[in-house]
Parts: sequence; C-alpha cells; structure tokens
Amino acid sequence: MKKPFSIMSAVVLFLYLTSCETKNPEEQFMVIGPDTVPASLDTYKNIWYVSGTTGSDSVGDGARDKPWQSLSYVLRQIADASVDNRYAILVASADYSNTPLKMKPYVDLYGGFNATDWQRDVLKNRTVLTGGGERRVIIGADSARLDGFTVMSGKIRGKGAGLFCSGTSPTISNNVFMNNKTLGPIPWLPKNLHEIANDGGAIYCENGSSPVLENNIFVNNATEIGRGAAIAFHSKCDGRIANNVFLNNIAGTNDPMRSSDGGAISMFDWSSPVVENNLILNNEALASNDAGGMFVALWSSPRIINNIFVGNRCADDAGGLFVGGQEHRYDVPFYPLPAKNEFFVLIEGNTFVGNSNPSQNSGAMRFTMESRGVFKNNLVVHNSGIYFQKCEVVIEENIILDNFLFIDPIAGMKTSIIKDNLILGDFKLEVDAQLNNNILRVDSIEPRFVNDWHEFRAAAAQYDRKTNTTVFIIFESNFEPNQLANRVIKIGNRWSVVKSNDQNHVEVWGDFSGEVNIIVLPTYQLR
Repeated sequence: MKKPFSIMSAVVLFLYLTSCETKNPEEQFMVIGPDTVPASLDTYKNIWYVSGTTGSDSVGDGARDKPWQSLSYVLRQIADASVDNRYAILVASADYSNTPLKMKPYVDLYGGFNATDWQRDVLKNRTVLTGGGERRVIIGADSARLDGFTVMSGKIRGKGAGLFCSGTSPTISNNVFMNNKTLGPIPWLPKNLHEIANDGGAIYCENGSSPVLENNIFVNNATEIGRGAAIAFHSKCDGRIANNVFLNNIAGTNDPMRSSDGGAISMFDWSSPVVENNLILNNEALASNDAGGMFVALWSSPRIINNIFVGNRCADDAGGLFVGGQEHRYDVPFYPLPAKNEFFVLIEGNTFVGNSNPSQNSGAMRFTMESRGVFKNNLVVHNSGIYFQKCEVVIEENIILDNFLFIDPIAGMKTSIIKDNLILGDFKLEVDAQLNNNILRVDSIEPRFVNDWHEFRAAAAQYDRKTNTTVFIIFESNFEPNQLANRVIKIGNRWSVVKSNDQNHVEVWGDFSGEVNIIVLPTYQLR
C-alpha cells in the first residue's frame, strides 16, 4: 500500500478543494415531485374529456361540454391510435375505480382538471385511480403517458400493485403513488435467503422495460415480501427515474427470508437506468434486509447522480444505498465478473445525511460483492459509516465526515484508487489501494466550512395531506424566497428536506405536526 499523503499534498488538496466549483444545494432539485405542466394539446389529433362527476357514458360524446364518465369506457372506444393519430384524454377530478386500467399506445392520459372550467391543478383537483385495496391499478403500454393522477390503494398478491410494465416503456410523470402494496407469495417456502418474491409495491418493471418516471411522489407504499416498496426494476430494464420524491416507503413488512431489499428502489438483474435528482427520504427495509433507500445488485449499472438520501434505515446493511455486483448465491458457483463496459456503477454528486444501519458501519452506503464503479463528488455526513468491500472503485473528490471502512480485497479486481478526498471520520483501510492527495482526520490541517447553518423555533406547523408537506411559520427571519430549498434539516430527532420557503414560511417534506425546533444543516462548502 502506498504512503497515503504528506503535509504538502494535504495543503495542495485543501487549496484545490477550496478553488473548485462546489455543489450548491439551492441550485439543484428546483423542480421535484408533481408539478402542473400544461399539456401541449396542439400535438394531438384527438382530444377527449372525461368527468366522473358530470359525465355520462350513455349520452356523452367526449366533448368538453359532454364528457364521458369512466376512463375505462373511453379507452375501449379507441381503436385507431397511432404515431400520426395520437389521443389526449383530459380527466377531471374524481375517483375512478374500474381498474386495472390498461394504457394504450399513442394515448396520453392527463389528470388534475376541474370539470367546471377545465383548468388544471394536479394537486388541488385530485384525480384518483384506485385499486380499492384488492387489485392492481394500471398496466403500462409503449408510447403512452400518465400525467397528473393519484394512483392509490393497489393491492395484489403479485408484482407491481400500482403499475405493472413487462417489456413496455410508458412515461409516468407528475403523479402521486400512495398506499400501494404487494402481498407475499403463497406458499412461500424458499430454499435459501434472498430469493425473488413480489417486488414493486407501487411500480414494477421487467423484461427490458425502459420507462420515464419523472416528477412523481411515492409515499407510504410497501411490500410484504419483495424488493422495492416504491419501484422495482428487474431483468435488463433501463429508462430514467428523475425528480421524484420517495417518502416513508417500507419493504418487507412480513418477510421471514430476507427477500425485501430496497425500502424505496430496487435495481436487479442487469438493470441500468439513470437515477437523477431524486429525494429519497425516510424509507425503510425491515426484516434483516439491505438498503433502506436504494438497492442495486446482479450486475445492474445505474447512473446515480445528484440525489439526496436522507434518514433512510435498514435492518441489515446500507441505510441509504447498497451496491452489489453478485447475486446472493448459495448452492451454485458465483457468476463470472462481467467486462467493464457491461458492468460499471456511477455514483456522483449525491448527498447522504442521517442514514443508518444497525451495525453502524454502512449507514450511508455499502459497495460490495464484486462491484465496480466510481464514487465521486458526494457529500457524506451524519450517517453511521460508509463501507467498501470486495470491490474495484475510484473514490475521488468527496467530502466524507463519517467513519470510512474499506476491507476484504478480492482476486481478479484491479487496485482501487482513493484520491482528492476530505475524510474526517475514522479511516480504516485493509486493501492495497492507491492514495493520492487526501486530507484525513490525522492530518495537521483542519478544514473550515462556510458557516451557513440555521437554527430557529417555529410559531406553528401545519401538515397538508395533499402535498405531503408541513409548513412552519417562522417570525423574525430574513430568508430570501427559496433560499433554503433542498437543504437538509433536522426537526426534533427526525430528518427532512426543505421543499420551499419565503421570509416567514418554511415548507418541508413529511408530517411534522406539533414540532417547533428546526436545525438547517450547513451546506458543507469549504471556505
């Protein structure tokens, strides 16, 4: 192992880091979660209207002043949709329970309309697709969009209680997925731990699906036995997961065999989407499972960029993020390691705060099981450790204030590189790695951070179920509009993230009714 650093190299790194362009959380994630986006209706040949409260399937004709009543009825009427003959279906606020709803190619569904004047607000005019607690809600299709709906109460003893995609790639945007749940298989008598069960409490994609999942919120979804309480990708899925909020999703509510990794998201079996600009907050994997936030395994290579992992918990390893190459294998040999162009995980520009695991060694992340990739320009603070093991990785330009552990070298993998990092927790290295220009805790230089944290006491707090946010009233503050947006905060003994603010109001994700004491964490920019 090379000598880790010298005093001169530490000085050089300190000057380098202070001169670099540092991530500014106030400039990121400005559009996250559902947003009312106008539909570009001039691109459609056909525009039909549906209202569950004022429409009629018997005398309606789909016009604005004579809408149909049921969405399923309207979809059955469409037989000629094509790339040159697209349909837009505008759906007014109501509960629509005739599910599962089968999407159709070249038919885009837009919810959130007021049936009186057909103005749109996706949160105010809640347009609900419900499974009634006994069935799946939606089946996906190619070249189709679902935008501005609340997808809720899907429940199925199978995969994907909210949305199921098998080889299909819809666009799913500006929706709320809540209270969807998959039940465990019956009988469930697996021979080994970590076998595949009923994944995807809200959304399940398989067999090469490549959906676009943008600006949604996933809240209170669950699996009884299965990976990914919000989203599960399986078998060569790609696509994009961006600008979403994952809040209070739970995997493994009744799992005896550790088959429920990924409290929010699971990527499995060569699945490699872009996962970007998401807020992954207070999710949990129960029953000795890994990854309270996001689980990656079996040669999946997602690009994990600019996400915020906050307050996630697990019952085994990796509170925030678990990355493994190999599948857990028991009675058969391990797979051969794929080539670098086939398997390489990028983890860049993310924030890990307040994530935890029971053994206190991988709260932020565990990178293991012959994983290969880059961990670059991430902020890691207030977690119960970060853990690298049996892997090949370049760790560079990170600010890590938690305990750092890198153990268990493995034959056949190249030497890892640790360079240009600031690591102030305990540093334990038991592999032959290249160390260059790092500042470690034992160094003689004490880096200084910008003093931009805030502490205040709120006069009142009000939770809004429609937005899944709490608004705090703050007097005697001088905050500029959205000065605190996307900053990590601690409220009492719980974690959250600021959605927006003005001078006297701070809106945060989650229910914090009755709380008044708030600490806004610093951005950890070096002075």
